[in-house]
Amino acid sequence: MLVALLLWSSLHIANSDATALPTDEHGDYNGSDLIEWINSHPEGYVHPSLRIGRRIPGDSSSIIGTFVSSAPGAKPIEKDEVIATIPWDRMIGPGDEYSPTTFGSCQAIRNLASELKLGDNSQYAPYVRYLLTQSIEAMPGEWSKAGQMFLRQITADGELPPLDADWFEAAEYKNVWLNACRGSDDSIERLAYYLTSNRDEDTLMIPIYDMMNHSNDPDKLNTLSYKPNKVGDSFVFKASRRINPSEEIFNCYNRCHACSTHFREECETYSFRGTPDIFAHYGFVEEIPHYWWFDRNEGHQVTEIEFCLEKIAATGELSVSWINSTPGDHDKAFFVKHLERLKQIESNKEGLEGQLVQPDNENATSQEKMSRLEWEACWKYHNALITAIDAAIVSLNRIRRGNATAKLIVHDEYDIGDEL
Repeated sequence: MLVALLLWSSLHIANSDATALPTDEHGDYNGSDLIEWINSHPEGYVHPSLRIGRRIPGDSSSIIGTFVSSAPGAKPIEKDEVIATIPWDRMIGPGDEYSPTTFGSCQAIRNLASELKLGDNSQYAPYVRYLLTQSIEAMPGEWSKAGQMFLRQITADGELPPLDADWFEAAEYKNVWLNACRGSDDSIERLAYYLTSNRDEDTLMIPIYDMMNHSNDPDKLNTLSYKPNKVGDSFVFKASRRINPSEEIFNCYNRCHACSTHFREECETYSFRGTPDIFAHYGFVEEIPHYWWFDRNEGHQVTEIEFCLEKIAATGELSVSWINSTPGDHDKAFFVKHLERLKQIESNKEGLEGQLVQPDNENATSQEKMSRLEWEACWKYHNALITAIDAAIVSLNRIRRGNATAKLIVHDEYDIGDEL
């Protein structure tokens, strides 16, 4: 998966003697060295209208992304035009172990860590210099103990998604990298693990492509990607519609989830994560439309509840489509219980802030206080849960009263490939 939503901020592990990153007239990273490096390869190509920079130029709090340039004379990128072709030896991956149906690789992490340690001496130096500036603090697995415990309170200790506890206390990092891959816990290897788990396209780290931000809004999404079929092939991404000057170029990190219009089409990647997964792995709440799932435990029996949450363009009203079956009365009671509990947490927001959040004028000194970033992320997820659960209850009430017919989406299981 990819994540370009991390803010551009230097890590302590970055070499102070490394070559400085190129910047534009606003002082923002512009990737000019990266573009030149890719174009210097006989098979490499970057569209001349592509711009790398901040969403709000000159605003250090704004995220880095990819855009169509609005400079005088810049042309739009037309539908089906190639945005970039990234040659095999401009990507960092598992080498000869690469397979298009493998979605995790210890060797890919090792190879990335090796290149990061080489820094300016790496054959991927323009890309490595950029990667060494990336922060991992937005990811819940790297949050403070206070931030993780508050998120655990919001999810009722796992009764609400994300149901997989891997996000908690960096368990996934320990299980995958330290145990399964037998890696070490030094700062560079830790960074390599998080970069591959949050920025790669399955097992490939792909420059420029991994700077594209996420959108699952069909009106915003404007690219299609084609990963290598075999070792040595290039990675290509194209415009799926006309992208005009100043428009942002988006990718979708979960293009193939159960609510997607691309389900089973153009789905050769490990990109089926739902809204809770996106938050757990990347630390942000995506825009509506959402894909939600809940597990209601009753004794030894688990009932899965899945639905799609969309916004009707004409009215702005939220619409719920249930996946495979419509929930029953016990499921509705489950939703009502948690909606009331979440609202109770919200009623004490001011008191919790004073208790849990590190003051802005103090440096973090312990795990007992969370950062402002963690606090705001928790509340965005809290609000997303309330919105989804409330919409689910409204839908079920309308169905019970006979004011609406249940909208069902039925999907069969299908094989997506091999994980790590």
